[in-house]
Amino acid sequence: MLKKEQRELIRRYIGVFREYAKSEEYARDLEERRKREEFFSKVLEKERLANLSEFELGEIISKLWATSIWTNKEYLLQRLISDNGLEKIRRELINLLYGEEEFEKRFDRFMKNVKGLGPASVTELLCFFNPREYGIWNDKARKALKYLGFEKELPLNKYQISGKEYQRFNAVAKAIAEELKKAGFPDADLLLVDYFLYEVWRRRGELETPTPAPHEAKDFDHNEIRDHVRDIGMWLGFDAETEKLIAPGSRVDVVWRARIGNLGTIAYVFEIHKNGSIKSLILNLQKASRSPVVQKVIAVSDREQLNKIKREVEGLPEDFLKKLVLWDVEEVERTYEQLSEVVNVIQKLGLITSEFE
Repeated sequence: MLKKEQRELIRRYIGVFREYAKSEEYARDLEERRKREEFFSKVLEKERLANLSEFELGEIISKLWATSIWTNKEYLLQRLISDNGLEKIRRELINLLYGEEEFEKRFDRFMKNVKGLGPASVTELLCFFNPREYGIWNDKARKALKYLGFEKELPLNKYQISGKEYQRFNAVAKAIAEELKKAGFPDADLLLVDYFLYEVWRRRGELETPTPAPHEAKDFDHNEIRDHVRDIGMWLGFDAETEKLIAPGSRVDVVWRARIGNLGTIAYVFEIHKNGSIKSLILNLQKASRSPVVQKVIAVSDREQLNKIKREVEGLPEDFLKKLVLWDVEEVERTYEQLSEVVNVIQKLGLITSEFE
């Protein structure tokens, strides 16, 4: 059941959504949706998944909005296969979509067993498989739901969610779909709800909405920021990986690598700090900084934690301090958001094509 305030906000933003629905952009988006639905309806058939080829898996990945920031889809595909194996991916996809266990358990199993596909990718896949039942859990949808007043009902500060939490989100998305139907969108499903939530996010501030709570350390998700940093590096042309051993005894959250002509490889190392020992964080960055290929070591956290790190490193060797950079998590989020928008525009212009198209 929607609260009165939530329903009023949804209806006010439906007015904004109508403007989008009258635009040429909306017509283009619907045509793109039709093509994607046609593709996924065929490739996600049970019999087809049982014999899914490497190329077909690459096609699936390249069609997802969640992977749009990855300019090199072949790299993502090979890493996915290397981490999981093609047979395991086939088996887990079939179980996720067609298994007999209750959906929440199948969702949790897939997220646990398949490495390399985050919740945005997996829920988008589910939405194209059955848009009447499954919505898309991504950062823009979560931010839009904050503006609409759903912070108490949903874990909107979480990146990774459980099957139970995802089903709660789907229930909210279905309630929003019902409001869209009442407002003159009779075929509204949870994919259209995703378009609606995107417009809420994009047009935020045009209508009076509840102001989201100030960003605090406890509000950002470590793994989400880690993946954002990785994706930013990929878009900038680096080979970017997470959870990498950069030096003996030093496993770090993200590494960006690039080869510069005959000069060899250079690397940038990132550690995401939400809580825990700052001394351990600094020690890990010091170990990483001793590698001759590492140009900079970057600590990513909220403003309060970064100030603590700044105080802790006072008096440490100058060669380490020259390599140390502090990056505010809010700047990471803004950078990722802006890059995502750039990629979206460039893709709509047809200037980026995947190896699998």
